[in-house]
Amino acid sequence: MTRDEMFMRQALEIARQSAAEGEVPVGAVVVKGENVIACGRNRRETKKNALCHAEIEAINGACSTLGGWRLWQCELFVTLEPCPMCAGAVINA
Repeated sequence: MTRDEMFMRQALEIARQSAAEGEVPVGAVVVKGENVIACGRNRRETKKNALCHAEIEAINGACSTLGGWRLWQCELFVTLEPCPMCAGAVINA
């Protein structure tokens, strides 16, 4: 299994957890080098918040972990093409 496949499998497992909670099954993993920095999954229904997409949750977690909003040299693995809101967040991170 390649490195990318390994991280995508993690994102898919997170998406399965999201589906089990009645959410849209999307998972996201932020990676820096060989390390997972943060993960996220859709929680719009659980949190009753339209902004709780997997990508946003993962980016928020990565910013907290790394102590800044610029996620230089990080990669995002996500199970679905990002919506316009999430694509904007990815570009800005």
